[in-house]
Amino acid sequence: MAYCSKTDLVERYGQIELAQLTDETAAANADDAEIVKACDEATSLIDAYLFERYLIPLLPVPTVVRKWACDIARKYLWKDRAEAESAVERAYQEAVAHLKDIARGIVSLPDALGVGPLASGSSLAISTSAKVFTDDLLAYMPG
Repeated sequence: MAYCSKTDLVERYGQIELAQLTDETAAANADDAEIVKACDEATSLIDAYLFERYLIPLLPVPTVVRKWACDIARKYLWKDRAEAESAVERAYQEAVAHLKDIARGIVSLPDALGVGPLASGSSLAISTSAKVFTDDLLAYMPG
């Protein structure tokens, strides 16, 4: 699940910019592979910074993370175009700087559901009352 979508990008930056950054006919298509790829790559970058402190994927996605994902995806769509705006680069750099601060433990994400950052050195344990592997099941070896 990507932290941003084509709809998010259109709402923030407009259909015209999105069309200019992609094939004009593909930008009108909801399954535009280039946009989906940029959103997926932005999500992967964010998860790389957050995975040691938060359970990923983040559900629900905090508003600030959605904004960062949009800024990162936008930069990926701009690529290395000569006319790339400094505002696009600045927004990307700010998003990455915030992610680095979170990874270092300097700041934390908003805690909407009471699921905050994992403590350093902690682990997540899942328990169940039902046995998954029984002695009978382990003793059975086909063949």
